[in-house]
Amino acid sequence: MRTPFARLVVTAHTDGVPLSTPDHDPSAVTSATFSVPAEAVWQYRLDFSNLPEYNPDVTNLTRTQEGESIRAAGTNGPGARYTFTMADPQNPSGQPVELWIIDAVHPTMVAAGMKGGSEAYEEFVVMPQGEHACEATLMLWILLPDGLNDDVVAAASASGLAQIEKEMRLMKAALEARGAAS
Repeated sequence: MRTPFARLVVTAHTDGVPLSTPDHDPSAVTSATFSVPAEAVWQYRLDFSNLPEYNPDVTNLTRTQEGESIRAAGTNGPGARYTFTMADPQNPSGQPVELWIIDAVHPTMVAAGMKGGSEAYEEFVVMPQGEHACEATLMLWILLPDGLNDDVVAAASASGLAQIEKEMRLMKAALEARGAAS
């Protein structure tokens, strides 16, 4: 049975929900309303070379593989791969991470997988709200080994939520500042 969050994802897709979407509730979910067109938000998120702009914990970002071309989004679509270093308080040199685009539906959804200190899957869903605004929802599934105690799982979810809330806040600020400048 699909979760309530899966209904949100289904409404944003034109070709159905990606097969990679986990069948359980996400570890963390956050949403924001943007004062910029849905297309601009979608294209910005699809191009993960923007990641250091909205995640200050990311350094040394490199696109290691081009992806499929999706409309005006260039070669940032499914198949695009990136590597970067994520700040890690336990490791002064940071944590190496690989990120790859799994699926993208123009202009409503970007799905990506990540592997570094742990594995994760995310879906970023954009719902237009008129011509110059949209609501974006970021859902994160942190893939943890079976058998961890509830406190560890809760801490991972809380950390994931704090991370995606920060990303959404900074992404909104960057895109709205660009919109105000133009």
